[in-house]
Amino acid sequence: MSHDALTIRAATARDDDALARLSAREAGWHLGRLALVAEANGAVVAAIGLTSGTVLADPIDPNAGAIRSLRQRRYLILRQRGDVGAAQTLLRLLASSQNNTASTEEVSK
Repeated sequence: MSHDALTIRAATARDDDALARLSAREAGWHLGRLALVAEANGAVVAAIGLTSGTVLADPIDPNAGAIRSLRQRRYLILRQRGDVGAAQTLLRLLASSQNNTASTEEVSK
């Protein structure tokens, strides 16, 4: 059994290639402008759209722990704000949570 450090964070422009790779595998699904990504060992393994709740992951080797963590983090963000809210407000919330508390969990594959 291997243990990988899993990081949940806001998607940024540097994730465009990884998100394009994941969306290409999911036949046209798109996350929208606001998304969270899950990284394992420095690679994006899954993503979730904040407004849509759409999840993108490798269909051949989906990381169930990453998907579960993304859904939980999205729920907590939406619950804290009451709804998705204005894009700028949500981006500030995500940026401050990234700077203040990095979310790293031990997930077993």
